Amino acid sequence: MAAELVCCEANFFIHIAVIAFLVLFAGLMSGLTLGLMSLSLVDLEVLAKSGTPQHRKYAEKILPVVKNQHLLLVTLLVCNAAAMETLPIFLDALVTAWGAILISVTLILLFGEVRLASPVITINRKTAKYKDNF
Repeated sequence: MAAELVCCEANFFIHIAVIAFLVLFAGLMSGLTLGLMSLSLVDLEVLAKSGTPQHRKYAEKILPVVKNQHLLLVTLLVCNAAAMETLPIFLDALVTAWGAILISVTLILLFGEVRLASPVITINRKTAKYKDNF
């Protein structure tokens, strides 16, 4: 089932939109996994009770989500895996089978695994932590 769709038909653009959505969704789930699992429950509870009003508001909103870390992690990983496994199925209608695998692996590594954004997120969190202390 390789390369069924031709360019510039409505179904072609629907497949392109679904592919873009899946890549962005996988990136979102991977970023949320990195961001939410790095939050400490103790730090959030302290912020919810004694932080600035803005920090209290944010900590109170995120604390119920992060409270059950195992459920959060499983949910994020299953959603990420579903997006990554569905991507080659939609790509297979546009290119050959080996092309779909190559393109999906490349897209997931670049956007879905957040390898490019990981250092930026870590640096920004450390910088924000130091700014709050002064």
